[in-house]
Amino acid sequence: MGIEQLTERERLVFLSIVHSFVQTAEPVGSRYLAKKYNLNISPATIRNVMTDLEEKGLINQPHTSAGRIPTDYGYRQYVDSISDTTKLTSDERHQIFLQLKQFSEDLSTISEKASQILGEISSQLGVVLAPRFNKGRIQKLELVSLSDNKLLLILGIQAGLVKTIIIEIDQKVPPGLLQATVELLNERLYGLSLEELQTSMENRFKDVDERYKSILRAISYHTDKIVENRREFYLAGTRNVILNPEFETREKVDRILELIDRKDILIKVLTEQQSDGISIVIGEENREELMKNCSLITTTYSMQGITGTIGVIGPTRMQYDKVIALVHFMSETLSHFINK
Repeated sequence: MGIEQLTERERLVFLSIVHSFVQTAEPVGSRYLAKKYNLNISPATIRNVMTDLEEKGLINQPHTSAGRIPTDYGYRQYVDSISDTTKLTSDERHQIFLQLKQFSEDLSTISEKASQILGEISSQLGVVLAPRFNKGRIQKLELVSLSDNKLLLILGIQAGLVKTIIIEIDQKVPPGLLQATVELLNERLYGLSLEELQTSMENRFKDVDERYKSILRAISYHTDKIVENRREFYLAGTRNVILNPEFETREKVDRILELIDRKDILIKVLTEQQSDGISIVIGEENREELMKNCSLITTTYSMQGITGTIGVIGPTRMQYDKVIALVHFMSETLSHFINK
């Protein structure tokens, strides 16, 4: 049931419960709502409305309290009703822009800074997953002789990225042959992604003159090093998130710390969220057991067609409208600087 199907009175009470609980982390009672939000409804009537909302699965009552809190389903209905009119303040936007601008010359540093800003402003965990450069397309290849049996392969990839691999060979390569090999490599590999290079290297050179094959075999042998599956991952805000009341017990702190330590899980989750627009996963909607009491808000950012993911992880009690605006603005700003 969406919020639009609620009566006006039910909608007012439900939204007031969500707003109050997000701000205070305390279960919300009928008397508190009547005083705090000036709903012009008696506490007795509010209690009746709460019962109806509970039957609809939007709120529930913790065993230790007479108040109500939103359920994961309730948060989902609330999030789906949020308009995109919430914005960061002009000062917040200005500070994000200035801080990222300082580190715009280096992808690793600006990504790390972005995760820190996400964590600071949201008071949760900020996460950044760098683009999968295996999707990047080759712009230029060079070979440099390091010694009689070693060459340096330099791959220029779109967006100004460079990968270097040391190639071991059987014997010294004459300068003329080295240059001819470079020309051949550029002719046949230009525009391919690194993944395509790995899967089609041998077929693309099976008809070449025998004199090239020793170097080409050596390069082909090292394609696994060229095409690394490892992705850079940045996380900040551990202290922010464990200070939330949701993690006040040792068991719950241990659980969130275990999640933070499991970079493999976080990278997997962020990789699965690589779709256009804002993605929001709430509580039990998470596939990973360690994230069942968390919400994840993500979006992608682009580096000349290669996408990475940024986001915020925190308890389901989260200021969703503010975090959505933050993640969206960070995506735009990060994309702006890394594409300059």
